[in-house]
Order: sequence, then structure tokens, then C-alpha cells
Amino acid sequence: MRGKMRMKNKIAIMIMCLLLFSTFSSFASMTTKAADPVTLKVGWTAEPDSISPFIAYSISSTEIFKLIYDPLVAFNDKVEPEGRLAKSWDVSDDHLTWTFHLQKDVKWHDGVPFTSKDVKFTYETIQKSGLGLYAGYLDGITSIETPDDYTVVIKTKDPKANMLQMTTPILPEHIWKDVSMKDLEKWPNDKPIGTGPFKFEEFKKGEYIKLSKNEDYFYQKPHIDELVFVLYANNDTMVQSLKKGEIDASININANQVKPLSADDSIDVATASTHGFTELAINTWGDPKSKGNPLLKDKSIRQAISYALDKKKIIDVAYSGQGTPGTTLIPPSLDFWHYKPTKDELREFDADRAKKMLDDAGYKDTDNDGIRESSDGKKLKFRLYLRADTAEEVRAGQMIQSMLKNVGIAIDIDTVDDGLLSDKIYDNANFDMFIWGWGTDADPTTILRVMSTSQIGNLSDSYYSNSEYDKLLEQQATILDRQKRQEVVDRMQEILYDEAPYIILTYDNALQAVRTDKWDGWTKVRGTYFYSFNNSNYLNVKPKTESAAAKEDTKASSSSSSTSKDSSSSTTAVVSIIVGVIVIGLIVFLFARRRKGTTIDDDM
Repeated sequence: MRGKMRMKNKIAIMIMCLLLFSTFSSFASMTTKAADPVTLKVGWTAEPDSISPFIAYSISSTEIFKLIYDPLVAFNDKVEPEGRLAKSWDVSDDHLTWTFHLQKDVKWHDGVPFTSKDVKFTYETIQKSGLGLYAGYLDGITSIETPDDYTVVIKTKDPKANMLQMTTPILPEHIWKDVSMKDLEKWPNDKPIGTGPFKFEEFKKGEYIKLSKNEDYFYQKPHIDELVFVLYANNDTMVQSLKKGEIDASININANQVKPLSADDSIDVATASTHGFTELAINTWGDPKSKGNPLLKDKSIRQAISYALDKKKIIDVAYSGQGTPGTTLIPPSLDFWHYKPTKDELREFDADRAKKMLDDAGYKDTDNDGIRESSDGKKLKFRLYLRADTAEEVRAGQMIQSMLKNVGIAIDIDTVDDGLLSDKIYDNANFDMFIWGWGTDADPTTILRVMSTSQIGNLSDSYYSNSEYDKLLEQQATILDRQKRQEVVDRMQEILYDEAPYIILTYDNALQAVRTDKWDGWTKVRGTYFYSFNNSNYLNVKPKTESAAAKEDTKASSSSSSTSKDSSSSTTAVVSIIVGVIVIGLIVFLFARRRKGTTIDDDM
């Protein structure tokens, strides 16, 4: 009997404990709720081609690099150099020795301390490999020394004009040191570790890239907890998601979407001229390995093509008026470095002049089929590759096809995805022409380097080669006097414009949209929100807490809100009473048991 009573007492105690625990749990769930992470969702239609700085070329890749990694020196909103991993620097009187003083207490995302050895490793590895977009930044550097963990001494052969414009991402030596030189082009870097404001979380190809806030960031911590780049197959679907509030921004909208989005008070649209351009690239490679049409090595054909294109009409129709007819390599948004062709140099739309140029060069339609032939009977018939997911470029390509037909040049159009086009370009130049574009740096060296002989097999996509141009490229990089350097940069652009390996179709407008009803802190850097020279928006944007819409919602729902609060207070009071009763009951029960001389331990 005593055994049964002990068992009953034991069960009763356990039930009351469970009930008490359950009540407290229910109370906690009703009165507290964990805050959801603040997530900014940005839509785009161009997925990064890689998240390895050694093999990436796309502008979407560099946008990710800016968030995960830091350079020694970054840009402020005025596109002026400011310290990042380097807090300060000195330069010798002869401008051949630069000493960078590094930030202390900076950690990589995996907790390993950042030191000067990481800078030395990054620069030397990029130099030795010669791979990627950043290799050209380091030209002229002869040695890198690290006298201590927070000092880097860089020596150069000649003065280096772009030393403070090198936005090369600094990489962690402890992660990359075991990757051999021959494997750099293959290593995916699928879990990148940086020092930047955001940590890498996940890259689900074809869907999204997810980053999270770096709580230990040394510079300026973001206001958002998560940053998600959502990939869309087309702009129309992306814009619909923006309108519905499923995403908070669109990096690249179509020109025909500008007007309807601008009419939405909850959305702001940026349409400013950018530091980018769209070009018709022409295969000029003279190497026997080239798979392009050798007729395009003739400058007269390339110039005739330029005369035959009505760029303004292409912009008005294909780009809905968003853009400016292009001429030389550096866009006018970088006005100091932009070269404006003289009246005699300028090739404006003139179909008759295009025909005459081709006639004078010996290209005539001898069989009256509408297509000109060379003197040895080879037809002026070329392949034009277009990116299938870029509607404006496809329409522009179709217009180019029609305009060139008018002067006796036949064009076969093939629309492909970005990856296949890259393969065509870099597989021994297996193309005749294509439409794509570039974004330029604040310093002219990077975009000028694209057209140099040294970049054939790397950045060069027109396979252009000119010895005078190559010499000028090296020369301008050593000139510290901006006016004198400008003269050399102008001459380089003059050469390219005359040779026409690129026909710049348009200086692009940034076509971007952000939701302003939900977010504060959006900042336009040179007129754009994204693909700018720094991380301003990603660091400054934060949820809007007192928008007009929120106030109206609050006013409209004040009655129901008050009722809800009263209900919540009543619920809390009831729960508190129940908890109190149970606690008192348990205490009385235990006290009574002890008075009878039986402890819980005895019963157990």
C-alpha cells in the first residue's frame, strides 16, 4: 500500500512539474517572439560567372566580391580614395616606395586574424598567375615586404599612377595557400572567406546567393542581417516581384519598364548615365588559330560597319531612349578621361559613305545577290552572337542586321546564353561579332588594358593588337601628372576609335529600381544604386520605421490594435494567475508531505 501511495505521489509531483513547465512555456511563447532577421532581397538577371577572383569576369561577380572582401583602399561616395584594410599610407619622394599601415584587430570571417602576410600573398599570387580582372592592377610592382603584421611596403619599377585605385580584393593566405598555381583556374572558391561587411552563406546556382551580416566588421556594420540576391530568368518576372514586394530592389530593369515603375510612389527608379557601355565587338585576331572570319581584319570593313549603324535609332527603339550614342572607350561619365573625337574623326551615321568605303576597298556585289564579295570571291557574311536573356541587345542586333544588309553586308544572328557566348569568345575567338558591355573603373588603366596585346587569352575579347597602343598603355600608368597622363590616354582612345575593334553602340544608363516605402538610406553614387564604386547602399539601407504608409496603417487600425493590446494584457493576467495557483499548490503539497516526515527523496 505504501509503495502504491509513493508511486501516486511521485506521479502527482511529475504531473505538476510538467504542467508548470508547460504553462511557463506557453506564457513565454505568448508574450515574447524572436525577432525575424532583417533581410534585403535584390533581384537581378545576370548570375555571377564565378565567385573566385581568379576566374570571374562579370560585373555581378565583382558586386559580390565588394561585399565579401575588402581592398587596401576603397572609394567614398565622391569616388575618392579612402582607407579600408589600410588605415593610412605614405609614399617616398621618388614615388617608388609605398608604405601601407594596416588596420589592427581585423579578422577573417572564420576568426583567423588578418595580417600583412595576407596582402603580400594576394598580390604575389595574382601577379604570378596573371589571372582574372585584378592582375592588371598590379603591373609595375617589383617587391612586397612585410616588416611587421600591420605594415606593407610596396616597391615599383616606375611611379604607379593607379596605386590608390587598386580595388583588388585581399584574400586569406590560410585558405588559398594550398591551391597550386595550375589549380587556380579550376578551384571554385565555393565557400569564400573574407574580411568584408557580409559573410558568404550559400550560392544556389540558378536561384540565389545569400550573405549574412559580419557582426565583427571593423569599418561600418550593415543595418541589415541578411542580403539575398535573387536570380530571375527575365526582367518581366523580376519587376513583377518588385511590384508585389517579394524583392526590395532590381539591379537591372528593362528600358520599357522605366515609365510604369516611375509612376509607382513606392518605387524609385535610377536612370543616370553610368561608367559602362555596350559595344559591338569585332574579331580582329590575325593568328591562324582564330576561328573568326579573316575579312574583319580589314579596318575599312570595320569602319564601314560603324558608318552604317544609326546608333540613335538603335537607342531609341531597342533601348527605349535610355542611353547616349557611343564613340570612344572611356564613357563621358568619367569626363576627365573621356576622349571626344574631332569633327574630322567622328563617324556619324552615313549609309552612303559606308557603301562608298566598301566600294573603294574593292568589296562589291558582283553576283547581284545583295551581299558584297572580296576580290577573291569571299562574301561579307558574318556571325553575330547575342545574349538571349537581354531583350534590348537582341533587338539591337536585329536592327544592326537590317542596317548592314542595306550596305551589302549579311549577318547571321545566333542568340545564346552568357556562358556559351563566353565559351565562343575565349575558345580561339570562335565568333565574328557579338554585343556585350563593360563597366569601367574610376582609373582608366583597367579598361584600356582590355584592348592590349598582353590580354589576348585573358581579358581581351576582340583580340586586338597594336604595338603603339601597348607602349602607350605602359607609359600612361607611370605618369603622375594628370594633365600629361590625360594626353596619353586620349591618344590611346583615338587609336582605338580609328581602328574600330569595338564599335561603342551606347553609353549605358543605369536602369535600377528600389522600394522606398519599406527602406530608408538608399544613396545614389554617381546616379546609381548598384554596380557603383563602393558599398554605400548595402551598408546604409535600413527598414523604414515611420513611413507615411506605416502611419496611415497605424491610424486605420488603432481600434483593432487597442483591442488586441487589451486582449493580450488580459491573457497575460490570466496566465499569471494560473501560474501562481500552481506554484502555491505545489508548495503546499510539498510542505504537507514534509510535515508527515516523508521527503521526496524517501518516496522516490
